[in-house]
Amino acid sequence: MGFVLSYRMGIGLAVALCLSAIIGDTLFVFTGVPITEIGANSIMAYVIVGIIAIIIAMQLGELSSIMPHEKGGPYSYVTKSFGSELGFVTGILLFIGYCAIVAAVTLGFGSYFLSLFGLGGTAAHISIAIVLIIAISIINMRGVKSAVELNKMLIAITLLTAALFFIFAVFYGHDHGSLATNFIGSAAQNMPGAFFQAITAIVFAFAGFQIIVTLTDNVKGLGKGVTRAMVYAILISIVAYIAITFGLLMMLRASSFTITSEPLLYALSSVHAPSIVVILVDFGTLFAIAASVIAIIFTASRLFFQIGNDGLLPGITRRFDRKRGVATSGVVMTSLVSIMILFSGNLYTILSISNFGMIFSWLMSCFAVINMRRRKKIGEYSSPYYPYLTMVGIIACLIFIFGLPSISLAIGVIVLLFLILVYYIIVEIKYREVPRVRLFD
Repeated sequence: MGFVLSYRMGIGLAVALCLSAIIGDTLFVFTGVPITEIGANSIMAYVIVGIIAIIIAMQLGELSSIMPHEKGGPYSYVTKSFGSELGFVTGILLFIGYCAIVAAVTLGFGSYFLSLFGLGGTAAHISIAIVLIIAISIINMRGVKSAVELNKMLIAITLLTAALFFIFAVFYGHDHGSLATNFIGSAAQNMPGAFFQAITAIVFAFAGFQIIVTLTDNVKGLGKGVTRAMVYAILISIVAYIAITFGLLMMLRASSFTITSEPLLYALSSVHAPSIVVILVDFGTLFAIAASVIAIIFTASRLFFQIGNDGLLPGITRRFDRKRGVATSGVVMTSLVSIMILFSGNLYTILSISNFGMIFSWLMSCFAVINMRRRKKIGEYSSPYYPYLTMVGIIACLIFIFGLPSISLAIGVIVLLFLILVYYIIVEIKYREVPRVRLFD
């Protein structure tokens, strides 16, 4: 069973939580990648992917209104719709993916932090990442209210930093005489294939919007409030990504852009921006990453709790502080797994699993909407234009999955099959005989 708390967050806090997961770890580090691939066309790509994200958000919003007290988000919806097998696979893929994201962004935090002081070193990056994970875990342990309200302050700083960068780029950061050429991409950047690859990559820039569905029973308006929060956050994110992209192109030519983990600082240095602007942007990035880690650890912990509470993990995973709304065992496990991944030496492999798992969960959630409609289960919010938008969501997810890099797709499929194998081994050990059904008479 779930736990209903007296604490209710308004639409502002809910939007801030969604925003932190969407732009917290990508706005200042990811935006250079699409420019390198497709130049100014990346602005249109953000709009297209953002619209698809809104369609997926509407499907998740409908499911959250049907199951408002579930803590597992897409995992819970898949489990309730299709059973424990698909639920287990979806949940574990998502949990590992969340932990991998925590590991990756905290390493990025370490890099930015050390760059402020002109320091470096892999050991130092990992040490700072561990400290940040522990600190954020302690914040999450204090409860829903503390985590979400601190997150709201951090995301406000993030948006102010983005605005500072945009204003500087527009008024001071470019040579007006050559501005038009900055938006003209190379021949490779204007190829249709490059545009498709960029869209597949950009989908991950919006991947965090669904975290609020794990908090449906804490949001005013429940399913309707959650849907509004996701849609508003996605719309704000589209504007933010476009603004940062536009600012980068004001400073650098699209044809000469190269992939870097610090695109904003790279652009600022190219136009010899004042040190105060560089420092403020650097600090803003640190706050943005911290906001993202708060949101992701909180979400992963509730997902972990729900999987355990459904009896798919050992009983120790079910510890939940009802007063504070904290999945205590989930926070601890998320922190431990995230720290372990820091030492994996191959974050790209783990992030590939994360990417596959995220899109897979969206795909199954769209199918869950169809299943719930078929079973006449309707909540207070229903996705508009059913089944057309739902089908658009399914087709988009399939395109995204098969558009993944071959290594990501291969790893995702292998892990999925491995989890199915593990599930049935456990079922066989527990029940001695795997349940059999007749699909057709």
